[in-house]
Amino acid sequence: MSGALTQQQLGELSEKHQAYRSQAESLSQQINVVGITIKDVETALTTITALKDETSGIETLVPIGFGSFVKANIISTDTIVVGIGAGVSVEKKIDDAKSFLEKRKDELTKYQEQLNNTIAKLAQELQTIEKLVYKHQQSQQPMRAE
Repeated sequence: MSGALTQQQLGELSEKHQAYRSQAESLSQQINVVGITIKDVETALTTITALKDETSGIETLVPIGFGSFVKANIISTDTIVVGIGAGVSVEKKIDDAKSFLEKRKDELTKYQEQLNNTIAKLAQELQTIEKLVYKHQQSQQPMRAE
């Protein structure tokens, strides 16, 4: 597709461009959600590491939402209840919980990289379409005598 494009080709390019933009926006939202999830996993890992050396019976603040907390005593620092997905949680020894969360973080980081690569490819496709349309517009302008 060089030079002038037909109306049909312009229409197809416009549709592709819009579809790619929508996909890029959706991927961007997914990247943000994955980033937030990674930060949550990192917070859990930091907390687990801090708890590992603590003794049972320590007092702490437990977040209950909207920046609010309740005081609580930790009965045991030997095990952690970990969410494994689909609303299911299991109790794991502290080292196993840490390993599980580190693996989960690695998986999420790889997924985030895949999303970033896909969005980069979409950006290239968008640029290609925009260049084609620009060339078409330039070829449609009448020549000026100087």
